[in-house]
Amino acid sequence: MYHYEESGLSNVWLQNGFTIEEDEEYGELVSISSVHELHNAIGLYLITQKPELNGEEIRFLRKELNLSQKNLAGLLGVGETSVRNWESDRGLIGRPTELLLRALYKEQVHGDGKLRKMIEDLNHQERTLVCDEIKFSYGNNHSWHHNGNINRL
Repeated sequence: MYHYEESGLSNVWLQNGFTIEEDEEYGELVSISSVHELHNAIGLYLITQKPELNGEEIRFLRKELNLSQKNLAGLLGVGETSVRNWESDRGLIGRPTELLLRALYKEQVHGDGKLRKMIEDLNHQERTLVCDEIKFSYGNNHSWHHNGNINRL
């Protein structure tokens, strides 16, 4: 078995799918088959089998999402310090935020990116001042639509 510490997780062991060679100049050289698929398998295990994520696991998922702490914080609507604290086990992520992180990871592996795009769009939409009355009308095409202007701040 090989202790796969390179993943950033201290509890991952590989039973097979790797080779170890000794090199006179560099020492032990490890080759792992299909690292991308291995990381997908680890991530999917974390989001579907772990009841609570620890700091190492949150960091692993963030890195697999190819996000900096700052970018993950922006996506989740929290401060960068929060992400830093979660990853160092100095703060709790909170269940709704953890579920969103899990959903973002699952979508990256199996989805089309629409969830992440929707969250990014919501985070970047302009603040608006909505009228007291919201008006809708039923059109000739048998569908409802909003009538009226939204006053932008």
